[in-house]
Amino acid sequence: MDELEQVDWSGLEHCYGKGVVSLGAAGDMSLAIAGDVSRSLAALRADSSLAISDGLSSNCHQGTVYQATAYAVPFVAAVAAGDVPDGIRVPLLALLGDISIGGSYIAPDGSHAGALGDHVDDPVAESLATSMERLSTIRAPRLVALIQAIQSLLVQTTDARSDAVESAIDVALTPPGTP
Repeated sequence: MDELEQVDWSGLEHCYGKGVVSLGAAGDMSLAIAGDVSRSLAALRADSSLAISDGLSSNCHQGTVYQATAYAVPFVAAVAAGDVPDGIRVPLLALLGDISIGGSYIAPDGSHAGALGDHVDDPVAESLATSMERLSTIRAPRLVALIQAIQSLLVQTTDARSDAVESAIDVALTPPGTP
């Protein structure tokens, strides 16, 4: 996590524009962390749902991935692989699944899900591929299935493999013991 400050986040495009964009009113943490990967990751301990939904999701907003996404992936994977409760790990892995789907095809005009921007899909896929090894310590079967589905999509992009990631996300997000 020390490497967060080595990334020039101010020059990277995400769903709210370039750099760190403060969208909220003073004191409104919800939108204030949008697009700010380092503050979003730091906020995981205080409010994981807020940090993921309003902060980190700006790197994969409505299924579209951006330039900043490739840089955010290793940090998201590192936290997901770390000593965190499933309440944090599962949504982070679901986010990585969404990123894998969005990064698997190009959205030329940004009006639909995919990779937005010149050659954004390649660095996102490369970042995911190199980050997947970090997740090898995860043993919960429903999470392993999601990780394997992501890896499969990275090897070959097909609609069936994209659908498999979507299904694995749904299973991962379903609390254990839910019929």
